[in-house]
Amino acid sequence: METQEANVHVGDGVVVIRRKGSSIPAVAKILGSAERAGRQHLYLDRLVHKPHENELGGYAVHGAISSIMVVPQAQVLAPADA
Repeated sequence: METQEANVHVGDGVVVIRRKGSSIPAVAKILGSAERAGRQHLYLDRLVHKPHENELGGYAVHGAISSIMVVPQAQVLAPADA
């Protein structure tokens, strides 16, 4: 498995991935999200990773039909105090 150097931008309902050395971004819609094992998982509408990749820009990725991205712990923010 391989870690790919990339910039990942998670926007409102969309993920954009720009790989180092490529001018064409990978864009996917976020179908949903869920917390599993204490980590936030983003379910995308297409594959954005290649079979040999297991990480893109710090996000763990897996999936055979569509990509599932696991948000790094450093990206998860604590809820604001009310």
